[in-house]
Amino acid sequence: MMNVLELSLLSQAHNLPASLAERLRFEVEQTLKGLYADESLVERIDDLFLPFARWVSEYTKPKHTPLILGLGGPQGCGKTTFCSVVSHILAKGFDLNAIVVSLDDLYLQRSDRLHYAQKVHPLFATRGVPGTHDIPLALNIFERLKHLQAGEVMYVPTFDKSLDDRKPVHRWQEVAGPVDVIFFEGWCVGAQPMSKEHLMDPINALEKDKDQDGCWRTAVNEHLESDYRKLFDLIDVRMWMQPPSFDVVYDWRNKQERVLEAHLHDIHGGVLDTLDIKVMSPEALKGFMQYYERITRHMICSMLQNADVQFVLDAKQKVLETKLPISH
Repeated sequence: MMNVLELSLLSQAHNLPASLAERLRFEVEQTLKGLYADESLVERIDDLFLPFARWVSEYTKPKHTPLILGLGGPQGCGKTTFCSVVSHILAKGFDLNAIVVSLDDLYLQRSDRLHYAQKVHPLFATRGVPGTHDIPLALNIFERLKHLQAGEVMYVPTFDKSLDDRKPVHRWQEVAGPVDVIFFEGWCVGAQPMSKEHLMDPINALEKDKDQDGCWRTAVNEHLESDYRKLFDLIDVRMWMQPPSFDVVYDWRNKQERVLEAHLHDIHGGVLDTLDIKVMSPEALKGFMQYYERITRHMICSMLQNADVQFVLDAKQKVLETKLPISH
């Protein structure tokens, strides 16, 4: 495994021209602005983003199909930002067509989710856990991306969290072939099912009050064992962002929600309150995150052993250490 210092030395060993980092700086700055992310992250080009992009570019060489990098991590830890920045660096600096597919964009349509909740358990009406994504659609998307040829174009779904529903097709992400690298990111990407014993006792107030018999959490776990296993088995390299503890995750997710709120106010101004657009209050967010707690805690305890690539974070979401396979 390599730490951040070794990654920095790796970039020097490959004689990356200084002009490359300088040329990419503007690209990274624009990417961060577009994501409403912390713009100071541009300073991590030399010791994080660029060395990792170099590693990915070397990893892709033996492959003849798109390399699928699956990145899991707690809500708000910076998965989307990291994948977006590195994908742009790969495109501009290494001539690789790298795209980002988010698990959050693969939710069932709201009407289908509500129908499933009526059939199986009311808690499935809330998006997030395994069972609320459109896995057949996801599998079809990855199959099409795998075989997308030069001159061909396809569209990948996007989800509007403020509306809690999938965007119309004309607003989906356009992807031109062929694709070299796919970043597949999401809070539970790579999650493994738990033992039945692990599911017996409720882990929070939500499970205690609304899932007393364990029906919901058992159904969620069964999805991890079946259809989600098929989806996650497509991943070539499993990656994980490790928080210092579960306790910081709420602060990260709340920060994310406040950024969304500010973004929507920028767009809609004073009429935001009159629109059917949902932004969670800090109190509502605490309840919402209980849906994610069981799997997140399980992944925090298990993914450092199961992931091929590990990013160790501090409480402020800073990547302190990056661990990569020494060889592949």
